[in-house]
Amino acid sequence: MRSDVRSGLMKKYFLVYNAQYPSFSNIIRISLGMMLFGSFIIYYFENTIIAGTILILLGLTLFILWITPYFRDLKLYKERPADKQINNWFIEDLNEVIKQTAIQKLRLNMKTLKPENFLIVPYPIYWQIPGVDNSLIMRRMNDSGEFAYTIWNVQVLALTENYISFYTCTYDWLNNRIINEKSNEFFYEDISSVKNDIKPIERYLVDKEYVDEEGNKLNADKLTATIFKVTNMSSESLKVITNIVETKHSQDFVVSLEKAVQALRVILRKRRHNEEQEPIIIEKEETQSDENEQ
Repeated sequence: MRSDVRSGLMKKYFLVYNAQYPSFSNIIRISLGMMLFGSFIIYYFENTIIAGTILILLGLTLFILWITPYFRDLKLYKERPADKQINNWFIEDLNEVIKQTAIQKLRLNMKTLKPENFLIVPYPIYWQIPGVDNSLIMRRMNDSGEFAYTIWNVQVLALTENYISFYTCTYDWLNNRIINEKSNEFFYEDISSVKNDIKPIERYLVDKEYVDEEGNKLNADKLTATIFKVTNMSSESLKVITNIVETKHSQDFVVSLEKAVQALRVILRKRRHNEEQEPIIIEKEETQSDENEQ
């Protein structure tokens, strides 16, 4: 279970920015003026020590009020976890939260499932999605020029003995909340093709305006998605997005399509070795727009 301390640190990572040195505003002018005037009257006039001291203290108090927010923000910024720590925490939650949820939802027996046949495939969400308020959809660029995200779509593939078991959900990582859960199964005997695709998908990113000055709706951004697709005899398909180039998230979270394809091909060949059937088709499909994918 995630601790409150860790949750607080994660929120600091996404919400706290480097402190900005305060501008030379009226408050600092008054502060310096009071301290200078207090020093002046103490030095040049007799019996003005009390008045001068009061002016100096008032000026110093104003100066402290002026500079305190800067040091407070600087302290908060320095308390943010490192980029590597954020990545490690995300991987940890994928295995402790999403994996265990998927196992339970799919009713899997992990003792009979090889580790390489259980794949967790995440990709970040940075567009409007059902069940998630836009204010929760955030990203933060790290020192390597990559983005960390608060909202993810996580897909789980389990290549069992007789079928592909599939689970997907939207993961509000910052709040450790799982929504939009779906599951499905594809029996190997029903699979007609397995494909590796690169397709454009259209999304309205949350940090951009898509209405012009006259109020006309503009076109969504076209993103490049790498997709693993399995189709059965009835033309029903299972689609797994493994990467979206434009999100620029850490490559540590990108799962190779080839791993899934190779594992599935091995399973299917073993099952069909003595059957008089055509081998399963591994092919590339022509790129086309698919607005229904998430």
